[in-house]
Amino acid sequence: MGQLPRERRIRTRKEIGALLGSDRVRGSELELFSRPAVGGRSRGTCITPKFGRTSVARNRLRRRLKALIAEVLFERGEARDWLVRIRPAAYERSYQELRAELVGLADRLERRPPQRSSESRE
Repeated sequence: MGQLPRERRIRTRKEIGALLGSDRVRGSELELFSRPAVGGRSRGTCITPKFGRTSVARNRLRRRLKALIAEVLFERGEARDWLVRIRPAAYERSYQELRAELVGLADRLERRPPQRSSESRE
């Protein structure tokens, strides 16, 4: 549980920055960012600040989120890049509660029309 295959990970600061500027939905525990995948295969990552918690709690939450990315987000139809950013309340939630929130956010994101990027507004 909790390990994404190397080819399915988003690793660079540049890619994470691009995702942070893409389509976003917020929930009470998580924020979900998404854009069409560049390589034709879904990839994912998560941002887990400590918010005053221990490293053990942070790493446990990060493993849960990576497992959820593989279980929930990679199984959706279209190939997309995904980024999950936690909010402080996520530390208090169970795996099932996090899963339910992530499924709901992904559903909301898929129903929305894509946001126009800042480049297309010029």
